[in-house]
Amino acid sequence: MHTTTATSAPGTATSRYLAAMRNRGPLSIDWAAAPTRHKRYPGAERVRLPWTAGGPQALGLAGELLRDLLGLTRIVWSHHLDDGGEPSGRPPLLLTGRPAPSGGGLYPIEAYVAAGEALSPTADPLSPAAEPPLRTGEQPRLPAALYHYDPVHHVLERLRDGDHVPALTGLIADGTPADLVIVLSAVFWRSMFKYGDFGYRLICQETGVLIAQALAVGERLGLSARAHLRFPDGELDRLLGLDGAREATLAVLTFTGAAASRAAEPPAPSLARRLASRPMAGESRPLPRPMPDGPAAALHRACTLASRGEPSDNGSPDATNSPDETAPDETAPYEISPYEPGSADETGSRDRALRPRPPVRATRILPAPEPTPGPHPARAVARRASPTAGYRPVPFPAGALGAVLAAAGGGYPADLPGAPAGPAATALCLLSLRVAGLPRGAYWYDPERHTLHELPVAAHAEAVTTGPLLANTRVALRGAAAVLIPVGDPVAGARTFGDRWYRMQQMEAGLIAQRATLAATALGLAARIHSDGANETTDEALGLAGTPLRSLSFLAMGTPPTGGPLVTRPIPALVDEEVVPSQTTA
Repeated sequence: MHTTTATSAPGTATSRYLAAMRNRGPLSIDWAAAPTRHKRYPGAERVRLPWTAGGPQALGLAGELLRDLLGLTRIVWSHHLDDGGEPSGRPPLLLTGRPAPSGGGLYPIEAYVAAGEALSPTADPLSPAAEPPLRTGEQPRLPAALYHYDPVHHVLERLRDGDHVPALTGLIADGTPADLVIVLSAVFWRSMFKYGDFGYRLICQETGVLIAQALAVGERLGLSARAHLRFPDGELDRLLGLDGAREATLAVLTFTGAAASRAAEPPAPSLARRLASRPMAGESRPLPRPMPDGPAAALHRACTLASRGEPSDNGSPDATNSPDETAPDETAPYEISPYEPGSADETGSRDRALRPRPPVRATRILPAPEPTPGPHPARAVARRASPTAGYRPVPFPAGALGAVLAAAGGGYPADLPGAPAGPAATALCLLSLRVAGLPRGAYWYDPERHTLHELPVAAHAEAVTTGPLLANTRVALRGAAAVLIPVGDPVAGARTFGDRWYRMQQMEAGLIAQRATLAATALGLAARIHSDGANETTDEALGLAGTPLRSLSFLAMGTPPTGGPLVTRPIPALVDEEVVPSQTTA
């Protein structure tokens, strides 16, 4: 049994988990133990959501945002393939798909929604919400309450009355005021029944994927969004009615409209407890199994011990990574950088960004290609698909690579220190396989200068194919034009953030991969995450062997095939639908 206590050294649970993942054996899957891929609250009052926003009304904005986050939005016609990427002759499958990728298509992430006074007429967070009478042609308002999103029926299930927004924002580290809050939680068994402890890593990265998706869609809808990874897990779980073992909170997303109407003052500390003491709707049975005991469960417990994720008193980033800020050690794998001027935490915070830098000097530095102008990445949400049969072996346009790198390396609104200026816990490596104007090889991308640093490694990019890869990854690499690989030290920030650093870093890796995917898709290209590609062989090919840095994810990119075994079609939006409040409880 793996135990983790408050006296364990920061990073201990992470190190044990990483060791267990290095030594894990082949998967043994009990498909009879597979849980459902969504949950419901059958006794809850339901509020139908519009398929599209259709204007500034809260209900429509929430409907389109949730649809593009977790909704059932596409029909997928798929043929089975053999290990060589050829049709196996087995009957095809007809599946429903979602907008964002999920490890194994298991979709372990759930969404809880809180709407407040700016989006409904209720101002008192502890009073039941009452809907005003509707005027002809007006969308119904979203009453102030705590909801769960049911993606199968595209409805909000009303779990508990009252304005939960101030209670939720009062629990996050920076107390950002918001008009709408979406909490992302994980049903662990949904992924871990198949992948075991490795499923925890997939869940954390998928949370980052969904954060990137939400930030992009929110921007498209004219909403200001921010991701929050630092909060007291136990208090937030209790507010949502979660037990922390079967399902637990992983991230909080806050949204505001054009004119924020919330006061910045935090609510009374007892507000969350008072709301949590109220009755709430019960979820469907049978309940999923709890996370099985093991290194992943121990790591998750250690993550929650970090509470709000505030920097600890017994260490700082400067203690964890010794380079002097004024005269950086050229051999050190980290760049200790304070917040950029003007960022949210520039006022005396001890937080620092732990940005890795190349462990070796570059043989040469090349300017990265100028980005090709294209549609907003959120416009690519409906078209994104993960190729199952690889890519056409044609060169990647240089400008497209420039756009992908700029998207992946850009800043994002979050409470992870340094995030507004760019990736804060990870760095970006690139394998150039067939990019127009860029020699084959391995590179380190500098997002601030938009340059590519060629890595002087003994192994070539082709060495990656000698690693322990799955058949579909080998098929992808035969035609892929480039591979984007987020890298980082899984314990670099443990003395500052405890073992929660691992979770935060994995989420950032997923966010980077999804931002790159949307940028590529917007330009008519395709990308897919191959988690097995992040391995020791890849680390050697990138020159990371012997350093604390490790590959965290592996995003293959290229030109999609013109035909193949996978056909994806969107479910058409019902633009003329009539949306009315529903009292249905079944």
